[in-house]
Amino acid sequence: MKEFCENFKNNGFVKVLNSFYSSKIFPFISAAVALACYILGWDLVTIYYLVISAVLILVFSDNTTPGITVLLFVPVLMSKQNSLSVVIGNSDYYTRTENLAQILTLLSLLLVASVYKIAVTCINKKFKLTPAFWILAVFSAALLFNGAFSKDYDPKNLIYGLVMVASFLFIFSLIKDNLKLDKKGFEQIALGFVALSILLVVELIFEYCRTEGIFENGIINRYKLIFGWGVYSDYGLLLGICIPPVLYLAGIKKYGTVYLLYSFVLFACAFLCCSRQTMVTVALIYPICLLILFVKGNNQILNLCVTAAAAIAAIIVLGIYQQYVIDFFKTIFDNLIVDGNLDGSGRMRLYKQALEYFKSQPFWGVGFYVDFDYGIPTTLSLFPAMCHNTVLQVLSCSGIVGISAYAIHRIQTVVSFFKNVNLERTFIALSIASFVIAALFANHMFRIFSTMIYSALIAVLDKSEKKTV
Repeated sequence: MKEFCENFKNNGFVKVLNSFYSSKIFPFISAAVALACYILGWDLVTIYYLVISAVLILVFSDNTTPGITVLLFVPVLMSKQNSLSVVIGNSDYYTRTENLAQILTLLSLLLVASVYKIAVTCINKKFKLTPAFWILAVFSAALLFNGAFSKDYDPKNLIYGLVMVASFLFIFSLIKDNLKLDKKGFEQIALGFVALSILLVVELIFEYCRTEGIFENGIINRYKLIFGWGVYSDYGLLLGICIPPVLYLAGIKKYGTVYLLYSFVLFACAFLCCSRQTMVTVALIYPICLLILFVKGNNQILNLCVTAAAAIAAIIVLGIYQQYVIDFFKTIFDNLIVDGNLDGSGRMRLYKQALEYFKSQPFWGVGFYVDFDYGIPTTLSLFPAMCHNTVLQVLSCSGIVGISAYAIHRIQTVVSFFKNVNLERTFIALSIASFVIAALFANHMFRIFSTMIYSALIAVLDKSEKKTV
């Protein structure tokens, strides 16, 4: 049987297939497919493309690195025409029998391929029980039993806990031990983020051009920036984690200054998407990335001169349009303080509720499915309402058990990074940091698709802990 599998993998077609998925063009073809289908409303085409790609990689390849590219485009596949969002139109596209049947069939196929991959990994004795695995397992268990002893326990907590286990632990285990993290592997991961960022830039331009009423009295109305797959904060999270990989390529490529110039575009988009947590995240992470680029990257003098010129140009432009800039930031941050009190766009209300829930059930928490007062009507019967802060969310839903496991996970991530500091792992760590910072102001850590990307990044960091790139 083993000989048969080896012969099959040496088949010419399989070699061509693996060559394509490991190539530099795969991420950009994926971006082109996702973008075209987003504009045309062909969501099923994107789903077929991503699922079939994932299945082929899992079944026929010894390298799961291209699978990270697949994961990156999952959160952005839902078009505006077919969005489930009530704000956009509450489309029935995903609940139609003919579409739902196809999606469930594809997901079943993907599940079989995933189980097969883990089984083969274990049989080949490649599966490694690292400290990161055990800590994620404990944290996942805490999320699985969220609110188990609460008097108002909802069985949906168990279902959502299983989803979180799949997003955190299953994805981590699925890809970690078959990653090939040489220079080429890290470059392909970075190119996946570049391709995703290009899609994000094009979609932002597209929304600015076609959205009616996005400018009100010369000020951007950010509440009009709604994509089929999310709002401005979801957009900002994905954009923020793309910036470190782009600047990593700026540091290693012969003509890396092109990537540096492109990073200026991403920096501008971080503000044009009007997500406050993205602005804070990028303001913290971007200078660190630039500093590393100037110290460790190629073309240091050229990159420094280009950045200085861009900074001077930006200061001149901001000076010319000073009043517009002031009005923009005043509008963006105007509801952080209400009547002299810190309100944070209603987040303080949510944070207080989360603490009250924690006090009522401090050990195991009250679970995910509790009421949070958003101050606006919501239709979150399937997906739980959350409090827009990772720490407080874990405290309320999983109590002391959950927050202890999460704290150990955070510490272990930092320790893992410092065990083997190099340029490649640094851009992974900075993308993780971008995610963690943004998640302190939103629900990203528990949003399934974004959680899967986070788990993949943690897997890359763990897999490369003892490797010299």
